[in-house]
Amino acid sequence: MINSNTFSNFNSKYPIYADLHTHSISSGHGSEDTITDMIRCASESGLSLFGISDHGPATSSSAKPSYFQSLKLADRDRFGIRVLYGAELNIINTAGDVDLDDEILSALDYAIISIHPPIFKPYHDKDLSSAYIRAMDHPKVRFLGHIDDARFPVDFEYLLEIAKEKHVYPEINNGSLMPDAYRINGQENCRRILSICKKLDLPVLLSSDSHGKKNIGNMQYIFPLLEELDFPAHLVLNSDLSALSDIIR
Repeated sequence: MINSNTFSNFNSKYPIYADLHTHSISSGHGSEDTITDMIRCASESGLSLFGISDHGPATSSSAKPSYFQSLKLADRDRFGIRVLYGAELNIINTAGDVDLDDEILSALDYAIISIHPPIFKPYHDKDLSSAYIRAMDHPKVRFLGHIDDARFPVDFEYLLEIAKEKHVYPEINNGSLMPDAYRINGQENCRRILSICKKLDLPVLLSSDSHGKKNIGNMQYIFPLLEELDFPAHLVLNSDLSALSDIIR
């Protein structure tokens, strides 16, 4: 479990044993830390399960497909913790196409699907739920990445209902809630997502979205929303390694 002194508002109601949305130097921006640097930091922070999810190759300066293909050879137990290797895929169009082929995805532990500018141009007047729904069908897609960003509007009720049917889980992204967040309406939309998930009994993944080791395990801006909404602790996947392992399997 994340050490109580790691971040200022550690919350014992929602213990954090895992962080699966993180980026190494191979994501091409915002990090100079290697996978080894990051795993060591995760271990020192008290995590039991750690995931590397570098940006797919459509992201400028990110790793090539060969990098993701080689991850199947990487060690799974390092510095006393279990390590998973995935990807944060870019949804590149309304058809739900992503930037790694299905053969490579099949060898990864998991994938997060996200929309990023300028890869997917903003469509302020459209509902992009169908792009996410189609992308859910690619192998190893287990999580919806920062769907809180109002630049890419979705029908939260509809999308989350379909996600539950497909056994795909939304993340609540700490990066969307930080004071300097560049995404739009993160606070309001994360509240909506959590409220709907509470109603649907749909688990969520808390994510640091740490670029480099600086914020590994940092969920400090998420905890106040969980408390405000009295979000059920049993629906937080980071607090239940058994449930999380079943999803990743």
